[in-house]
Amino acid sequence: MTTSAQSRIALLCTRNALSGLLIFATLCMALLDTFDLANLTEPATLTAWAFVALEFGRLTSKQRLPIYLLLGAGVVFATWSWFAGVPLHPLDLLGEHLKLAMLLAAVNFIRLSTQLQSNTGNPGLGSFLTTLGGMHLLSSVANFSSMLLVGEQLKRKQTLSPLSSMILARGFSLAVLWSPFLSILPLTLEQVPGTQLYNILPFTLGLSLFGLAYTLLDARFRHERELDAYQGYPMTSGTLLLPLTLIVAILIVSALQPDLPTVGVVALMALLTPLLLLTLKQGPGEAAQRFGSHIVERLADTRGEISLFLSAGFLAAAVKACLSAGLFSLPFTYTSPGVAVFVLWTITILAHMGIHQFALVAIFAGMLADVTTAPTQMAIAYIVATSASMSGSLFSGVNFILQARFNCSGRGILRTNLPYTLVMLLAATVLIYMMHYLGIH
Repeated sequence: MTTSAQSRIALLCTRNALSGLLIFATLCMALLDTFDLANLTEPATLTAWAFVALEFGRLTSKQRLPIYLLLGAGVVFATWSWFAGVPLHPLDLLGEHLKLAMLLAAVNFIRLSTQLQSNTGNPGLGSFLTTLGGMHLLSSVANFSSMLLVGEQLKRKQTLSPLSSMILARGFSLAVLWSPFLSILPLTLEQVPGTQLYNILPFTLGLSLFGLAYTLLDARFRHERELDAYQGYPMTSGTLLLPLTLIVAILIVSALQPDLPTVGVVALMALLTPLLLLTLKQGPGEAAQRFGSHIVERLADTRGEISLFLSAGFLAAAVKACLSAGLFSLPFTYTSPGVAVFVLWTITILAHMGIHQFALVAIFAGMLADVTTAPTQMAIAYIVATSASMSGSLFSGVNFILQARFNCSGRGILRTNLPYTLVMLLAATVLIYMMHYLGIH
């Protein structure tokens, strides 16, 4: 190895370590602030944006483009409100999504205790179902790592069959509907006034089960020949124990202590559970060593999502400043099923045109925060739009992975998932109107 190559590796390791320490410091300070143990919002905001600045050059051009657009639009709205006499506090604008950055950093630690093991099983329907169910549960805590882990086991000749791509895309996107360890549910709880976890979950879980059932019928009627001989990757109970334990623990804590901030509870459990499992399996010394190594070697991998969320938060805060100053007004003064359905379809359509779904949710939620009179209906709209966009839009992270890592064609992805996207949107539309007629707002 040449001296220049060794220098580049040393520089990369140093940057990873500094970035990891910055975002871990953000995580710790934001946790203390979330539980009202210390007022650390401003220093946590500074370390979070220092992390973004340090890692920005390592983002791909596709990752940087939406961030440029979000920051540019945020500057325009912030400048407009400033000229109108609105007192602006830069750190308040920059820290709008600080707690979501905390959550993303914490969830990254779950990979420390994620192990993928397969049961032996006969090819066919049973193999498809158990692989889809395992992928769905693993995705609920492992985020995009689940797609890489499971996809590597399913690929054949460097690509995925239609059934395998369906398992990855829909298994992941349907977990987005209900898992507090994925980004959109905490974002909704944080940004939509009046939302409660237990008010949302019955509906999103129902939609998730509906989506899984539709996927089974889709596989049976559109891919019958492949389904009959399908060899998947059924996962062991040991692999699925961690996601099940974490989800049950969150539900129990939320039921017993509903006043605790959900995003803080999720982040704390995502951080401590892997450390506890490693300590029980390998001893405190080895656990501490692996935990520390993860901070300085792998935590910087959160750069893309954290940069995007902080930038979307900056834009949302700037838009809210303009609204509070009366610089422009909304065409309605309260939310109705019609508004929720309009937002649902609009976010999905714009996401399919290339605008990031999380940024769209942040913008809409920020604009509508003060007029939201039906928070549960609006929450369903935001969450389902994000889920449908993840599986259906060629610009989503899910489909970027399918195309770049597993060589799936864009045309094949659209052909597989477009009918599913329309069915899920129609089901959510019907659900929102049913909620209205039942008096559930």
